[in-house]
Amino acid sequence: MSRKLSIILLIFIAVVTFGIPSATYAAKKFVPKKVTRAKVSAGSIPAIVRYRGDRQGILLSFLNFNGLKSASYSFTYETNGNPQGAGGTITAANNPTAQRELLFGTCSSGVCRYHYNLTNARLILTAKTTNGRTISKSYRIKTYQ
Repeated sequence: MSRKLSIILLIFIAVVTFGIPSATYAAKKFVPKKVTRAKVSAGSIPAIVRYRGDRQGILLSFLNFNGLKSASYSFTYETNGNPQGAGGTITAANNPTAQRELLFGTCSSGVCRYHYNLTNARLILTAKTTNGRTISKSYRIKTYQ
């Protein structure tokens, strides 16, 4: 009897071990992401616009200035119902790839006063290409004060 019991137990263990398929886990194949570079195409301005770390202003920079003659910007917002803003023009002669800092406030003699209760913040970029076309891009900016 004990021999029959050990054979049945051995068959049971063999069926459980080899007979029931278990889930197989495999790693997915690694597919590298494509790296894209910004190019000036018809209708695009290669600009990067992002918040400053403390969200008291925005940072504006250009990836490249190839194909552009000049770019002008108009940064406007309202604080307590009063319109505020800044503007300027960037050309190849005045370091076009440098980062520009546009504050929600004013600075004088190294002392900055920031504005609060901001509404309707907007940045408009207008670029003139070397072939004579004019391209515009508008950014609506969220305000956090």
